Amino acid sequence: MRNLLHAADRDRLIAHLRGTLLREVTVDGRRLMALAEGAAADGGFCAMPANAQAAELLAQPDIRDADPAFADGVLDFVMAMADAPVPCRRAAVGGIELLRDDPRDFEILTPFHRFTGDLSAGLLRQQLRGDASAPLLHTGNLAEFRLGRYRNGVDVEDNIRDCAIARRSGGIVLSHESRIGGKAGWLRPRQVEAGTLRYEYEITAGSPLLRLTVTFTAAAGQRLSRLRVSTALDQLGTAGLEMAEGRLAGQQGWRDFAAPQAAGLALWAEATPVPHVAIGLAGWPAGTPTLHIRPQAPERVMSVKAIAARPAALHWLILRHGPVALAPGATLVLREDRLLAAGTTAEDAARVMVASGDQVAGLDLDPLPPQGAALNAVATQLLFATRQAYRVILPAERKAVLEGWFDRQMAALLAGSPGVPDLAWAIVAAEARRRSGATAPVEALVQRLLALQAEDGAFPGDLAGHATALLALARVLAQDPPQPLDGPIGRALAAVKPGPAELREAGRLVVVEGLTLQGGTPGPLRGHAETLGLVARAAGTLALVAEQRPGALPAEAAAQAQALHRQAVALLRTLVRPRGTTLEVLASPLGGSTHPAAQAAAALALMAPDAAILRLPVSA
Repeated sequence: MRNLLHAADRDRLIAHLRGTLLREVTVDGRRLMALAEGAAADGGFCAMPANAQAAELLAQPDIRDADPAFADGVLDFVMAMADAPVPCRRAAVGGIELLRDDPRDFEILTPFHRFTGDLSAGLLRQQLRGDASAPLLHTGNLAEFRLGRYRNGVDVEDNIRDCAIARRSGGIVLSHESRIGGKAGWLRPRQVEAGTLRYEYEITAGSPLLRLTVTFTAAAGQRLSRLRVSTALDQLGTAGLEMAEGRLAGQQGWRDFAAPQAAGLALWAEATPVPHVAIGLAGWPAGTPTLHIRPQAPERVMSVKAIAARPAALHWLILRHGPVALAPGATLVLREDRLLAAGTTAEDAARVMVASGDQVAGLDLDPLPPQGAALNAVATQLLFATRQAYRVILPAERKAVLEGWFDRQMAALLAGSPGVPDLAWAIVAAEARRRSGATAPVEALVQRLLALQAEDGAFPGDLAGHATALLALARVLAQDPPQPLDGPIGRALAAVKPGPAELREAGRLVVVEGLTLQGGTPGPLRGHAETLGLVARAAGTLALVAEQRPGALPAEAAAQAQALHRQAVALLRTLVRPRGTTLEVLASPLGGSTHPAAQAAAALALMAPDAAILRLPVSA
């Protein structure tokens, strides 16, 4: 299909990336430029996969020639994130912002999270930054102990006497302290002060971890036995959050706990070390909030209990630590790390939460497997450099660096278990490398991708991944000799239907005008524009190949591709709007902040870059 984007409008789309989203970040000690996920002046993060998609756009000849430092700089960030000691998905921008410092009504922003609450009530709320889901509540704690022959159980939050917010070495510490009393005596009971119990939550700018330290100090003259202290979370079944399932690490490996069938208490662990606890939504949908708890003394966790107030949702999760005996004036100190993440699995979180602070400084601790989109960005720059399409020549030294990086990352991707999007982008990348005269595993990748296609034509996942698979097959279809892909392509086209699209937003489904994938998973609302761009680009490339190679696709499939291209472009155009002297792509018809993946996907869909690539021969 032809280029639908005037050069002036293309430059206005690029200007929005450069002027609104460009930031500086530090990755493994290097200062790099990267594109942020939102337009806020401070704070937030830069996601490697989104920057990889933008880097492909910036590698187009006219765009790179206009600003090679910008194009190469974003690509350097993408490669550095993949080469980091612990590759992670996002890098932090900015630091901690203490927006309100009243302990009874505070608000704190980090690059990763938003914290609010009332420390006088022992209430700390935490949300992923930019996520509209209901907050997670760190509260609901108990202290249990014996004084003499009397057993005591005390609600921590009901007995808070002091609370504070303090700055500490680049971070902020939120604290509340309770006076814990109880019944004591052997013959005649009396009420006494048993000790003080302090909860400290430490927040740092360069890490998404929330460090919880609990300190119980026995009162002078009081000897406590069978002391148990809890670390808990409450109201987990709130609408818009609805945590439902659990996963625990233990001596026998990982154990899963399904969503509760009825209200009541479930004992997840007892009298066994617990090194990791994870909770998430039913089915653990990709990208939805997950919470990970890592006690620093797993052997002290005496039990993990989950309480449900209704079916299909948790309400209260409580870890009890102990039992211990304390002499008068002695202390018990417990520490655990908590990680609120967007879809990170329990196994991945358990691995990265123990990483050295220097290795993961400024990173979000969401492990990043080899990315097909990153391979494609590097392969695109190599292709145009090899074909001498750039006026600003790519130095031989840089070409060697890019080639070495590509070979390492492709080998890692092939050795892993990539999903549909990464396989599809890897195919596009391999096809580009073949056009550069390099050897590339195109056929092996295509076989792995086609093995995932369902009988109804849909690739597993959401429409964005399905569209990327269609683009990959279109690029391969254009090679000599042509592969017999008309069947898989025809079924994949038939699986995409016009009509209302269900998308995820803040734990609920919203419906917008768009396209749907038969049997597909609802994608995120903020990914709507990106998805339309991918569909438009894939369908347009298929229509182009059908036009250039009569017989490569049946006439019906070619007509479907043309119709799908028109539909996607029409929907996409409604999301492009002026912003000052630039053009921005709204994330969805309901708004949402502009992000690099949407901006890049829309621009590439309208530019039709694959038309220029397909004119290049496969071998030098």
